[in-house]
Amino acid sequence: MAENDSFDLDISGDVCPMTLVRVRMAFDRVPAGETLSIKMAPGEPVSSIPRMLKDEGHQVLAVARSGEDFIVTVRKKG
Repeated sequence: MAENDSFDLDISGDVCPMTLVRVRMAFDRVPAGETLSIKMAPGEPVSSIPRMLKDEGHQVLAVARSGEDFIVTVRKKG
């Protein structure tokens, strides 16, 4: 893939703990330094997923409302 590609993941229909599992699996496929945009439903994942990723050293670039859902954009460390 070319540099600065963006990766997308839609977990808006998932419930915990699958939200966390799918985010971790997606991040395994994202090269270091690239971004992952995660679409999620309102609620607990909007706070827990960015916190988890930040605690792991990734950079949370944005948490934005998109219609009824949220988009969390994160740059993978490295």
